[in-house]
Amino acid sequence: MKLSLTLLYLLFLFAMGSGIYAAFRNSEGLVENNYYEKGERFFQSRATEEQLGIAISRPDPLRQGNNQVELKVTSHGKPLEGALLQLFVGNLSSTAYDATRKMQEISPGLYRATTTIPFKGVWLVRLELKGEQQLNTSRKWFFTIN
Repeated sequence: MKLSLTLLYLLFLFAMGSGIYAAFRNSEGLVENNYYEKGERFFQSRATEEQLGIAISRPDPLRQGNNQVELKVTSHGKPLEGALLQLFVGNLSSTAYDATRKMQEISPGLYRATTTIPFKGVWLVRLELKGEQQLNTSRKWFFTIN
């Protein structure tokens, strides 16, 4: 009886030690590197965006197949011209179909890009805007394709 309790105790210690070792070796960490610098850049970007009165319209819902994604970008209610916009479209379950497209300005403040949604699922659409006065901002939308 005493031998079996000792073996059970040793097995328990071995399992605990192995679990702690595996957790330590495979830890991704909960703390972001350069947290304060990234946070400061984020808040500076948001302040610049607020100062410029930037408004970005939500794209129309996506569907399976080819899509024309159009976005309207304004500054204080007036069309924002000459901005650099990049559109990222990716599936949440696979990175194989991720695509980044440069958006073209088709009229003042109206930007368009073409993208393909090959199958159903949840898709992320992210817009990255780079403009004057060191403006660097982004927006994210999720679309469920049925």
